[in-house]
Amino acid sequence: MTERGEQQRHRGRATPDGQVDAAPAAPAPGVGARGTLGRAVGQPPPGRRSALPEAPDRYRYSIAELEEQTGINARTIRYYIGKGLLAPAYGRGPTATYDLGHLLRLRMIRHLQEVERLPLAEIKERLGRLSDEAIETLLGVETRPAEDRWRRIALHPDIELHVRDRGQNPRGDQAFEDAVELIVGLARPVIDRLEGPR
Repeated sequence: MTERGEQQRHRGRATPDGQVDAAPAAPAPGVGARGTLGRAVGQPPPGRRSALPEAPDRYRYSIAELEEQTGINARTIRYYIGKGLLAPAYGRGPTATYDLGHLLRLRMIRHLQEVERLPLAEIKERLGRLSDEAIETLLGVETRPAEDRWRRIALHPDIELHVRDRGQNPRGDQAFEDAVELIVGLARPVIDRLEGPR
């Protein structure tokens, strides 16, 4: 483009004598002050909206912390990474770190091996279909300890014996039940001597 045309484009219209008029050119008919695309003249086009990148976990685990949290040794953890059951660590060597996803997947691997007795190939297939959030939900449901329940044994209108039946380790042993019966039996003669409620 010539210098004169460049001046005209940037500053306004050129007059017949070669001077540039300082007034901006009038918009083309039917275009108006908004331009052909409906936005104000001189404004950049709107950008596309995109999701912000996820921030990394605030806390990363060392291999020793993963061992402690899961009971799975470092050599086995590295084996699982090599077989594709886990994503690679962040970094290499002794400074490598792992995130919550690694911890959750290790716990899920252990659960699937010990409870469902699945081979690694099937575990890998299952883990591949699950997000970290789904694994966290499944583990929360499957590993949440069962609630304890209390049994109430009324010995007297004013005296009760409370016995805990543990949900996580339910007592099915006869020795515990015998102990409860013994306590009730020993208390019964004393309670029988009591007068009625005061």
